[in-house]
Amino acid sequence: MKIKSVLNRNTSALMLSMSVGLMLAQVSFATNLPVKKINWLPGEEEPAKSNATPPKKKGSVKIYPDVASRSMHIVAKKNEGKQIDFFVFDLEGTLIHNYKLKGKDHVKITGLAKGSYVYRVFCGDEETASGNFEIR
Repeated sequence: MKIKSVLNRNTSALMLSMSVGLMLAQVSFATNLPVKKINWLPGEEEPAKSNATPPKKKGSVKIYPDVASRSMHIVAKKNEGKQIDFFVFDLEGTLIHNYKLKGKDHVKITGLAKGSYVYRVFCGDEETASGNFEIR
């Protein structure tokens, strides 16, 4: 009986100290104190930062579901006359379909089982679009 009361008391004290510690940690993270500058290597300055924003990629394909059936439509946009590769993977990373498309080509992907899929689009060696879709 005495052991149970000691364990209960220790458990209560532990839970109380954890909750107080979390509350104090939240307060310290919420303050806007200046962050100490850290040198990357002895005698080395912080790496230069670029203010340039990366160019936004326009999607090279338009993908939309077919409401009546379990399929997806893919329409290739004009890609300066270049061929694009459209890959469909399952969530385990297995290649399901691969399509080679030119500008304004239209493909209907059928025969997919219910689930989530990932697609990646490449124009040459450059990835131009990626995303995921779900077949219900």
